[in-house]
Amino acid sequence: MKGEPDGWDFFISYTTADEAWAEWIAWQLDEAGYRVLIQAWDFVPGTNFKIRMQEGVQRARRTVAVLSTAYLSSVYGESEWQAAHDADPRGFERRLVPVRVEDCPRPGLLGPIVSIDLFDRDPDTASRHLLDRVRHAVTGTAKPTTPPSFPIHRVNPPATEPTFPPDKPSPRPAAEPNKQQALADLLTERRRALGPDHADTLATADELAVALYTLADYQAARPLFEDTLQRRRRILGPDDTGTLTTADRLAATLTWLAEYLEARPLFEDTLERRQRVLGPDQAATLATAHGLAATLTWLADHRTARPLFEDTLERRRRVLGPDDVNTLTTAHELAVTLYTLAEYQAARLLFEDTLERRRRVFGADQAATLATAHGLAATLTWLADYRAARPVFEDTLERRRRVLGADDVDTLTTAHELAATLTWLADHRAARSLYEDTAQRRRRVLGPDHADTLATAHELDLARKRPRRRVFRGA
Repeated sequence: MKGEPDGWDFFISYTTADEAWAEWIAWQLDEAGYRVLIQAWDFVPGTNFKIRMQEGVQRARRTVAVLSTAYLSSVYGESEWQAAHDADPRGFERRLVPVRVEDCPRPGLLGPIVSIDLFDRDPDTASRHLLDRVRHAVTGTAKPTTPPSFPIHRVNPPATEPTFPPDKPSPRPAAEPNKQQALADLLTERRRALGPDHADTLATADELAVALYTLADYQAARPLFEDTLQRRRRILGPDDTGTLTTADRLAATLTWLAEYLEARPLFEDTLERRQRVLGPDQAATLATAHGLAATLTWLADHRTARPLFEDTLERRRRVLGPDDVNTLTTAHELAVTLYTLAEYQAARLLFEDTLERRRRVFGADQAATLATAHGLAATLTWLADYRAARPVFEDTLERRRRVLGADDVDTLTTAHELAATLTWLADHRAARSLYEDTAQRRRRVLGPDHADTLATAHELDLARKRPRRRVFRGA
């Protein structure tokens, strides 16, 4: 029999209700060159079912458990995945590989095991996701196949501002406990009276998730968005505008939870559908395009992000106008991306234009304006224009201290970069004083072992070792 001399790479454990999923998974693995044992193909007439099943569990290197609600209630399924778990209880050999085909819980011992989630993905994306994650399980690492780009000095990671429908975000309130509780009570009542799939119930669930998102309670918002998306896809279809709004909101939530690998395919699928259903110039489509580009920057895929930012900026300038808040957000993010790609002259021009517009539209003290000012100053240092960078850094530091406070992490970043600029301008006394203050604050705020604290401490140590100039007086 196929694969018997050395056993199999994968044994597919599933319940009858998920046979179509199990065969699809087995086919993907078989086409990729893995040896697969699956009941639907290999338990032919004359086979001893029990012995064959025992061989699969014992001789396969890994067991793929096709997780669903039906599988989790199956006695046979439980015995199969538990056998794989018992053979590798600490997961060092990755003998048990859970593959969720629906949004179901992972109870008990399954809970801590990282799963491969195929639900809510189109076939091509699901196939790539499955094979990528299986490769990680087999090799024991998610190390990329191509070398990462050389880390370019940068002031901050991209200040991603995930665009969240509606496209023009409103200021975040300090707290809305009464509204949140009222929505939670209404959702409970509508689920009881109308059912969980009713349009009004789903609208309330979505509204509650938005309220939680607005309060930065992303952990609580995520499962609500996930459940609403799954139900809207089933009831309204994946291309319905309400479904796509929930999908975009879930993707944005995932970025705030730093789940960028999960957010990327969701943004990609939502963008493709919105472009087809709404058109490429529609505000919601452009919001998704911006969210995807920002996610790509967090994944360090700056070269893929750049053309997407450029296209989104051109469209937003034309549709919304050059001074629109969302247009300026995209302009800022594109400038950061150009900076990261070492295209400093192009970044400088875009930072300068964005800074002028943000100062005029929002004012000089607004957080977004100060982020752009800092980006411009940092770019000027890479162009060796330290004299131009110094007053921009000094103005930004003064404003950030006044608006955000002297201990704010962004304020301290500006202080550190200004001190470096003073060093390049040979103003060592001023640089040393600023490094000392910044090091003391970073130790208190970030801790002594934080990378930023150590960077400032290193520069301060160098500053202390620099010889001071002697000043000769007299003729």
